[in-house]
Amino acid sequence: MNKTKDLIFIAYYAAMATVLEIVSGIIPFLQMPQGGSIQLGVIPVLIASYHLGYKKGACTGFLWWLIVFLMGGNNWFVDPMQYLLDYILPCAVCGMAACFPKIGKNNLLSGVTGVMVIKLCSHVLSGVYYWPPEGAAQGSAGAWIYSLTYNFGYNFATLLIALILVPMLLNRVVKSLKDFTGLKNS
Repeated sequence: MNKTKDLIFIAYYAAMATVLEIVSGIIPFLQMPQGGSIQLGVIPVLIASYHLGYKKGACTGFLWWLIVFLMGGNNWFVDPMQYLLDYILPCAVCGMAACFPKIGKNNLLSGVTGVMVIKLCSHVLSGVYYWPPEGAAQGSAGAWIYSLTYNFGYNFATLLIALILVPMLLNRVVKSLKDFTGLKNS
């Protein structure tokens, strides 16, 4: 693919992710009470990873974070490392799904699951050291248990939605585009 076409696709996927992030933010049952939500915005970023490759997918995820940030989202800031763990890293890592190894016919299952596990770990670390529950110290067993259980729920729901929608949507994109760099078929 040429560079101009790639830039257009990156912008397109980042814009779709931003719109879905906004939609996720206005649907009450997708929101967690202390922050976090089922993120529909990961779907276009995951597709970008398989369409454009993991490097451009990571750029798409970063651009998604940047657009949401410039629009006033992602505003819970305690420390630069907390912000990195809660927002920047999870968005960018979602675009790296295509770099995971092939299991079965392709790398969809391993890629989507892998990046969502990394995303979960990033949120858990942030919760343990920056958002411990009342009465628990940072890094304590109570903080680990609370952060893991709190963040697991919405990240697992996002994973399930992604495992259903990404293959379906990717199948449609594959049919309409010839050059698919990230999907490793047998």
